[in-house]
Amino acid sequence: MLDAYLRRGAGVAAAGLATVLAFMSLGACQRVPVDDDDTAAHQGDSEGETDSEGEAATEPTTGAPEPPPDFNPVYDCEPSGTPACPEGQKCTAISEGGLQNHFKCVPDDGMLLPLDACVPAPDSGQDGCGAGTVCLSLNQDDPTAGICFPICRNDVDCEPGLCTTSPYSGTTYCADTCDPLVAICPSGLGCRQGKDRFVCEMLLDVDMGTEGTNCSEFNGRGCAPTYVCMPGALVPNCASSSCCTSTCDVNEGDAQCASPSLCEPLFPSPAPGFESIGACFVPA
Repeated sequence: MLDAYLRRGAGVAAAGLATVLAFMSLGACQRVPVDDDDTAAHQGDSEGETDSEGEAATEPTTGAPEPPPDFNPVYDCEPSGTPACPEGQKCTAISEGGLQNHFKCVPDDGMLLPLDACVPAPDSGQDGCGAGTVCLSLNQDDPTAGICFPICRNDVDCEPGLCTTSPYSGTTYCADTCDPLVAICPSGLGCRQGKDRFVCEMLLDVDMGTEGTNCSEFNGRGCAPTYVCMPGALVPNCASSSCCTSTCDVNEGDAQCASPSLCEPLFPSPAPGFESIGACFVPA
């Protein structure tokens, strides 16, 4: 039941955004160390292997697969600031009756810094956030409460973080890296697994699962921050196709995990600083 709920885009009321989440869930699988040849686990990996160099440089490399044309972002300005908007304007993301993924120049009213509290203004872009940032809501229950996030076209814009997609607005934004063993993120965000690192991402209401809880095999949703979604066959006492399990430090040994699980490396090709991050599971 939960898998079906997650696939339909839990937590998004508008029909258009629910559809976007459905497309996200079909392609934003988390990488798991079952088979190093598995290239379907995450969009960033598959694009790097199948797209040309030019194409890979213009698409977000985490989050959703390429959506239908109606959902494709429109770039009238570069989120990273090159080319910059004319003097007195800023590049931000606005909505023109649908998703908030039209990047264009608007009058610069920016006084706020990244991660400052703000009030979203998707129709006008006049949200008080500085150039290259946008005010995004962290949940659907209070659309007037948001945070200024840097906007992005791909991961290069966000190093050392990742370019990911808001499950509420469809806007691509930069998610900063985090350590799942410490799990320090700004309020309203959670430390979640990306393709080769952990980043502070927006959460859905369903992201509460701990050890052995059912989760979405498509996008890892359903797990609480710092937990990861693994194939059910690898997680003891899992009663579904995928379940949440805890993270661990591979340098600290298997005692961190409940037997018979072992602390095994999580990422086949980890980003710098994430080489020792593992997960508790029974190797296949």
